[in-house]
Amino acid sequence: MTVVTSDKWETEANRIQQDTYVFDSLMTGGPGPRYVSQLLETGYNACNWTVGGHSDSFESVMHKIATYYWLRDANPETVHLVQSRRDLEDPALAGKLRIVMGFQGAEPLAHEFHNVSIFHALGIRVIQLTYNEGNLLGSGCLEPDDRGLTHFGIQVVRELNRLGMVVDVTHTSEKTSLDAISVSEAPVIFSHSNVKAIQDNPRNLTDEQIIAAAERGGVIGIAAFADFVADTTSGVQPNVDNYVDHIAYIAEKVGVDHVGIGTDIMEEDKSGMKGIWWLTNTGRRYPEICGGMDEHMHNTIGFDSHTELGNVTATMLRRGFSEADVRKVLGGNFMRVFTTVLHD
Repeated sequence: MTVVTSDKWETEANRIQQDTYVFDSLMTGGPGPRYVSQLLETGYNACNWTVGGHSDSFESVMHKIATYYWLRDANPETVHLVQSRRDLEDPALAGKLRIVMGFQGAEPLAHEFHNVSIFHALGIRVIQLTYNEGNLLGSGCLEPDDRGLTHFGIQVVRELNRLGMVVDVTHTSEKTSLDAISVSEAPVIFSHSNVKAIQDNPRNLTDEQIIAAAERGGVIGIAAFADFVADTTSGVQPNVDNYVDHIAYIAEKVGVDHVGIGTDIMEEDKSGMKGIWWLTNTGRRYPEICGGMDEHMHNTIGFDSHTELGNVTATMLRRGFSEADVRKVLGGNFMRVFTTVLHD
């Protein structure tokens, strides 16, 4: 790991992380008890955890939702499933990881409007509208024809607003995201999207998208996915300074109140199955967003694991972010959106 920090910044980063609200707007993978313990030790308080999405049917996602209830029931001292804004704010839940269950892609709705309320009843609180390809709600970011938000998509956004669920426009096309921002009565999020002006990846955001989200009170979570951070076509993996470039750009463009952490980190596992999954799914199916990446350079050097969040915090401090602004980026901004959108 090559990270340029000093003992001063590392000490300050650790102090801040243990004394502020850390909210990751996009975590993936199975949250086992050891993983949860590592997150809590690092300083994480809450996260939007992908339960299912674009590859799921209505039936298959039910089993995935159940596993999070099993996790909670087996680990009541460390896991809490968020149902309301009070769950995010309640000091009595300190010491527990507050998991907001979310979908990446609306395919589990199975083309049925009323399934939104069913998933709400089951505890889902975030729905991402599309996942790269288009669906009945709108166009994905890789579709050659950007048709924007459909009538069904409009109705789903309105229903999410009514129920107090967060609208996530990551992975959507530019027009679909702008349409959703316009339709939504509540702030929307880009849970894990970076800046196109820095790295011209189809998954990254134009200035128009960044400005539109900010004008309506939304927040953009910066992902550690390597080719979103910097050009990987030459086989060079980006570092934490490259990652913080995206935070700094949005802070300068629309204000620090509209940027946060949305890691989308693929943690390593001993079995190697995650690497196989990456090769056969993301790498093969979506080469347009992968640049020169392979399964070994999925993340950012120095932010290759959620436990390395301190490198990001220290780098922000070293580059002149105030402590107050660092606290906003680490979690305050997403806390504002989620406590605004979720009901009591």
